[in-house]
Amino acid sequence: MAAMSAVLSSLGLGTIRPSKPSLSCFNSLRHQTSLLRCHSRITRSPLNRVLQACLRSNYANADDASVSSPQEHSEIVFMGTGTSEGIPRVSCLTNPLKTCSVCTKATEPGNKNRRLNTSILVRYIRPSGTSNILIDCGKFFYHSALRWFPTFGIRTLDAVVITHSHADAIGGLDDLRDWTNNVQPHIPIYTAVRDLEVMKKTHYYLVDTSVIIPGAAVSELEFKIIHEDQPFMVNDLKIIPLPVWHGSNYRSLGFRFGNVCYIR
Repeated sequence: MAAMSAVLSSLGLGTIRPSKPSLSCFNSLRHQTSLLRCHSRITRSPLNRVLQACLRSNYANADDASVSSPQEHSEIVFMGTGTSEGIPRVSCLTNPLKTCSVCTKATEPGNKNRRLNTSILVRYIRPSGTSNILIDCGKFFYHSALRWFPTFGIRTLDAVVITHSHADAIGGLDDLRDWTNNVQPHIPIYTAVRDLEVMKKTHYYLVDTSVIIPGAAVSELEFKIIHEDQPFMVNDLKIIPLPVWHGSNYRSLGFRFGNVCYIR
């Protein structure tokens, strides 16, 4: 587990830390969390070998005979693990003075070098059903959703939790209109006051819908304020904010739920 945490942290994928459980549905990674839908999707990369070993060893050591498979429980889907600009970069592909093998390969369909904005989706199993909680909705969100939502059978979004107000975390809020126009009436957005103030400028028409032209179909969002020193609940899942520095003099929020910590 320590090795897994180190690898995830070094790649900017967040961390998973063993500690005293706070929720039964995230009681232990071996019982409750499947980071990948099936072992057949795990490639031979160093990161995925660590994930595979962790899943297998934890499942093998499970002391609950009722646990038939790690895939039957709450899971985390990595929507993106890239930088704000993403990979590939146009400036790299069009540079006549050099050839970048990473960006070149990233243009190939399905290539793993293609990296989108960092984000995760928590599929939280509770007695009344599954809740889909998205953490961050960056400018490449729609591309991530096109890739992963059909793959994992994800249709609804029960909530979006925002870490900070940079474009790689909120740039995709407008794309949520596809859900609120065609799937569900609205989506709750959990955000700190300072980030909502930014959204009042960058996405003013989503915060104050009175300015919308009649007949315009925009995202129907319900903004809910969270405080960095207070845990909050999202569909029975307790989330603890973790204030962190995101560059010089800029505050961002990481989040802990159960035994899982997400810090970007």
